[in-house]
Amino acid sequence: MNIFRFRHTLTLMLAAVSFWGCSDTSVSGDDAELSPMRFSTTSLTSRAVTTNESFLQTGNKFKVWGSYKSRTDASFKPTEVFDGVDVTRTLEGAWSYDEPRYWLPGFRYDFRAIHPVDIADNVTYTIGESGNGTPTFTIADYDVRQGHDILYAAPAPINAISGPMSPVALNFKHILSRVTFVGRSDEQHLGEGRRIIIDAARLYGIRTAGTWNGQTSDDTSLGSWTPTGELLGEASTVYYAASVELLTDGTNLFTDESALFFLPQGLENAVLAITYHYNYSDADQPLQFKGSVRLSELSEKWEPGKSYRYPFTISNHIFFQPPTVEEWKQAPINSPDFNVDIDRTNP
Repeated sequence: MNIFRFRHTLTLMLAAVSFWGCSDTSVSGDDAELSPMRFSTTSLTSRAVTTNESFLQTGNKFKVWGSYKSRTDASFKPTEVFDGVDVTRTLEGAWSYDEPRYWLPGFRYDFRAIHPVDIADNVTYTIGESGNGTPTFTIADYDVRQGHDILYAAPAPINAISGPMSPVALNFKHILSRVTFVGRSDEQHLGEGRRIIIDAARLYGIRTAGTWNGQTSDDTSLGSWTPTGELLGEASTVYYAASVELLTDGTNLFTDESALFFLPQGLENAVLAITYHYNYSDADQPLQFKGSVRLSELSEKWEPGKSYRYPFTISNHIFFQPPTVEEWKQAPINSPDFNVDIDRTNP
């Protein structure tokens, strides 16, 4: 009986592989035992707060990788079933891809998914030669100045059984850091209607590029980043702002496309330097003042999937406060017009 089951499963496996490799090949065997693979992202629905192009909009895409291996035979060579295939949101609200793949009963499956699809050239998915190890997934030399919000999903391994299988639930999570520097003019000390004008604000001593590694199948894991390249120097204009008026309820310093998302990293060399003046000076050339802060004095590092908000006030001096840190739960979006949704409450 066991030999018969193994041969029957192997026949289904070979038939299914032939089917998705060639659209002109039909599947032989008992079709009732073949369940098509489907995907769902239902966990995003309750937090779909966006300002432009929603992740759940018709036509939006993510890419998926996947492989299967034997649950009992360590010598069985893991086999790829998805190799960065586009999965597209349909008009009916489902996720669809070309050339259906089918579950093979008795095997264990691993899946990885990434959004946006534009970064697929940086991705390497490795399934290994043999054994039951977990596949590795890396994003090499990614530069956050591209302005993409990277989302990653790695569901736990799935054991395929005979009969209908549920969709693969992809719980996408942010793997970059969201960082904002929000300054405000303090009327209590400046006087009513008086404001601080930022002549120049510059963030340096950080890196913009790195390689990400996700080694586990775990919805709670956000992987790890290894920064690469040179530190931004004091003259860098990557994170730079000029002629910014600080409102009383808070103004974000960096709002251009390159400053939407930040590389998770240690902050031992990171510095925010500010030059400013007061708007109520009668002089043709108002006096400028300078201030700076080493970010390591406020927080040790930026971690994947977290949102950091650094509040500061200016009266006679610059007063930086420890950042507020929270899980980054805003829904994903991939658009150059994305507004980071600054909290306008007082820092």
